[in-house]
Formats: sequence, C-alpha cells, structure tokens
Amino acid sequence: MKCHLYSAAGNRILWLEALEADYDHLKASGFALSRPFQLGQEMTAILGGSEHARYALFWNPDGTYEMVCGNAIRCLAHFICEGSASADVVSVRTPRTNYLSRKIDASYGSFVIPGRAIRVETQGLGGDILVEVGTPHRIRLVDHEWPDDDLLDAQCFSTATNPVNFNLVHRVARYRYRVRTFERGVGETSSCGTAAVSIVAALEARDAVAMEPHSSRIEFASGETLTVDYDVALEAYEVGGHVALLQDLSV
Repeated sequence: MKCHLYSAAGNRILWLEALEADYDHLKASGFALSRPFQLGQEMTAILGGSEHARYALFWNPDGTYEMVCGNAIRCLAHFICEGSASADVVSVRTPRTNYLSRKIDASYGSFVIPGRAIRVETQGLGGDILVEVGTPHRIRLVDHEWPDDDLLDAQCFSTATNPVNFNLVHRVARYRYRVRTFERGVGETSSCGTAAVSIVAALEARDAVAMEPHSSRIEFASGETLTVDYDVALEAYEVGGHVALLQDLSV
C-alpha cells in the first residue's frame, strides 16, 4: 500500500492509496486502514478509484468523517506525481465537488475550488459569518490578536455537539489577514486550506467587493502562510502553500 506523510503548511497529512476499492465500503471502513499509521496526523486521506476517475475521502484524528480537506488536496498531486519536478495537475472527486490539485514545484502545491462550491451566509449569528465549503466554517473578525473571550468561543464552538471550524481573523491590510483556526475533531491547527478560502470569499461577500483578479495572504498564528488567488475566467479560487514529504511509509 502506498502511504506518504506530508507537512502541508504545518498540517500533518497522511495519504493512503486504495485504488480500485469499492467506494461505499471504503467510505464505511476506510479509516481503519490508517490504524497502523498513527503518526500524529491532523488528517487521514484515502485515494480510491482509478487513474482516470480518482476520488478522495477524509477523516479527522478522532475518526470523524470530513467531506473535504484543502491542505490534503494540495498534497495530492505530489502524492500521485512524486517522480516529476513540477507542473502536474490532477483532478479528484470528493463528496463535495471536483477539485484540481497542482504540483507547482517540489515544495509548493495548491488546490482549485470552484466558486459555486462555496456558500456564504452573510447574516451569521452575533455578527459572525458562516461559510459552507464541504466543512462548515464560522468566521469572526477581531480588532486585535487575540481577545480571550473570542478564543474561548472558538474552542467551545469547535468542540460543541454540532461543531464547526472556528476562525478568528485580524485584517492587517487589504488582502492580508492574520488568523487562528480551531478545527472540529482536531483543535487549533497550524493552517487550514478551506479556512483560507472561506475567509477570502466571506469577506468579499460582506464588503460587496467586485470580483476581480487578486491574491490574498493568509498568515496563521503558527507562522505558516497560505495564498488565495481568484481567477475571474474560471470563477474559482486557488489556495497555495508549502508541501513537504515527511515520510514514505509504503508497504
């Protein structure tokens, strides 16, 4: 079994390959495949299907299922195209939608998410913005880094009975944000690809920004950074950042 452990902007992502496996069976029992590989990963991702019709499934460390993981998809082209230098693009289906994973070079990868796959609720509770990208995100703008009450809310909402990923966002400048993200099933995380694109899309909707080409910089409190570029022609966002192979655990 092919098995690689990656660092994706600080996230530890485990990718396993189970090609030709039955989709329904893999969705029901796929997490069990990762039990011999408990390496402190923040996401376990399994690649199924075939070379011409790939699909991906995702699990948090506690075994809860996620429909998508942006940082995992950023690593996928590296996982599939490990022998090439760059410029590889692979398509993958998830329960949410289809994505592209790009291997920009040996240490940088991105994923492309269609704008139609992002649903922003601008009238969130308490002024927060709610975003659905296959995993739910709650976004709260803060005036400074980091109010104690807001940190407590982030921890509570991300561990509630119906948890959400909670993002505290400090806008430093136009298209530049400082962020702390608390993921359900994980806790505070070094970075989050779906958080990055949720923040950009949500604040554009909130401020009624005209959709034009631009690049946003998402700086996580961990020191990790992701970029989010909007492509007008494709009506899609591309999230990019560092990717590094930590271990090849293939057996």
